[in-house]
Order: sequence, then structure tokens, then C-alpha cells
Amino acid sequence: MYKHITGIIITIAVMAAAIPSHTYAERITNKEEVNEFLQNAFQAQVSLSEEERSMKEVNELLDPYFAEEPKAEFLNENLVSENGKYFTLGSDAAAFYIPFFTYSDHTKVVKEGNKVYVYEYFPENHDGPVAYEGHFEGLLLAEQEGEFKVAKFLSENIPEKILKKAESNEEAAKRSSFKTPENPIWINKPSYQFGFLLNPFDALFRSGSMLLTDKKQGKIALFEHQELNGQLASN
Repeated sequence: MYKHITGIIITIAVMAAAIPSHTYAERITNKEEVNEFLQNAFQAQVSLSEEERSMKEVNELLDPYFAEEPKAEFLNENLVSENGKYFTLGSDAAAFYIPFFTYSDHTKVVKEGNKVYVYEYFPENHDGPVAYEGHFEGLLLAEQEGEFKVAKFLSENIPEKILKKAESNEEAAKRSSFKTPENPIWINKPSYQFGFLLNPFDALFRSGSMLLTDKKQGKIALFEHQELNGQLASN
């Protein structure tokens, strides 16, 4: 029995060694992972204002998210000390915090080699406690010892090639989303089935006539007719 258990343990160990390990750096190339990482990094910064901590505790909070240079910039600008303890003061416009990204389609995430650029354009705002002109805010994430960390606060200094790459990616996504399927399964559409039940002869006649027309024009006409039927069925 013990031999069987030992054999199972060895087998599991061998399988675990054979499976390639996925570091956090690999997972963070996904936009959702980037968003989650930055939200956690921002929360780590904000939590420094919630209670007093030792310098060791401050570093333990920030080290998983920030490289030494941006961490030092943030601490030099925001950290205060009292009775040997450290904390930050709240502010509506404190420097070297993770920007208030919307984490929507407006937040751009662009991978370039082993670096990830994250930026967003903020339209001008003259309401509320903080007024500002339209501007970019961005961050650079870079891999360090197998993990991505915030390597630089970019402010408005987003490289031109990154802006163009983001635009190119968006255009490619738009083009692919408007492609017509080679073999559209139109006969299974609810609007077609509904029309067939009401008037099978008319439905067959219309579908047959469209198949006999020019291929491209037939697809367009069929799509327009389906859309109209869908609108009628929903009313």
C-alpha cells in the first residue's frame, strides 16, 4: 500500500514539474489582469492613509506593485512621519498615485515587448474641487524578476508609437467585427421562422429570389429584411 502511495506522490510531482509554470508577469498581459493589478496597486497607496505604519510595513504594501523609482517618488511626495510611524494625507490631486482610470474601452492597454503601457485621455473638466484641461495620463509596467510592476509614471508622455499602435489595434478590431460570415445561418433566425409560419409560400419565395441575385446584394437584402422582421416581432 505504501508503495502505491509513494508512486502516486512521485507521479504527481513529475506532472507538476512537467507543466510549465505561469508567472504573474505572463497573466498580467491580459487587459483584465492589468486592470485588476492597477486597482490593487491604487488600493495599496490609499490604504497608507488609513492608519500609521512602520516603514517596513509601508514597503511591504507597495513592493508587490511598484519598482523602486516610482515607489520612491510616491513616498517622497506623499508620506509623512509622526512619532516614528508613517502615513499619507488624503488629497484630491496628490501626485504619483495610480490615475483614476475608468477601466473601460477608454483605458488603453498596449503591450510592447516585455513592457505594458496603460493610458487614458481625460477630457477637460471645470466642475468639482479639481479643474483641469484635457490631457493624457499613463503608466509604464515592466517585468522585474518574473513579475510586472509599475516602472514609471508617464503623465502625458505617452510615446507616439504606442498611441499609433493603439489606434491601429482599434481599427483592426472594428474591421473584423463588421465582416460578413461566409455562410450565414439565416434560416435559423427567429424572424425568418416567424415569417415562415405566418406565410410559408411568401417566405420561400423571398429567400429563393435573394439566392438567385448577386451574392453580395442578396446578403445585404436578406440582412435588411431580417432586421425589419425582428423589429416588427419585438413591437
